[in-house]
Amino acid sequence: MTLANKITIVRILLIPVFVIGLLLQAPVWPVIIFIVSALTDILDGLAARWKKEKTVLGTFLDPLADKLLLVSSYITLAHLNLLPMWAFVVVFSRDLFIFLGWSIIFILTKNSEIKPRWLGKITTFVQMITILSVLMPLLAPLYKASLILMLLLTAASTVDYILFGAKKLNTLH
Repeated sequence: MTLANKITIVRILLIPVFVIGLLLQAPVWPVIIFIVSALTDILDGLAARWKKEKTVLGTFLDPLADKLLLVSSYITLAHLNLLPMWAFVVVFSRDLFIFLGWSIIFILTKNSEIKPRWLGKITTFVQMITILSVLMPLLAPLYKASLILMLLLTAASTVDYILFGAKKLNTLH
């Protein structure tokens, strides 16, 4: 197993610890775990490129880890009334559409390649900033702006992925 994949697996294993910390309303360690998880998202990509160890497993696990962390964060923060429930619904719906689209394309083409889009990467970053604006009092002034930007980018990214998937499906005929 590659170093990048090991880092990604650690990131996935940290998610329940993060959620438990939020539910227990621990003041510091959920923030630390979230920041570590966000940084390891960058680190695993750098490790894969640096060691030239890009793998099929890694191209699947990395976006899965992002989606699990973000959806878990948004549902937990909404449950704790720290974020509006609609924010969770928006984030979850985007990820559900991406998963369903990927599944349909895989079933029809047997191609499991997952290529993140630039708008998707920016959206993920802003979704993480929004979570940090809830968790860190220092970033609280960014909360409303990041929430609105997150909504707009998540919607735009959803449309982008749908159009991209539709174009990919149209090339099959």
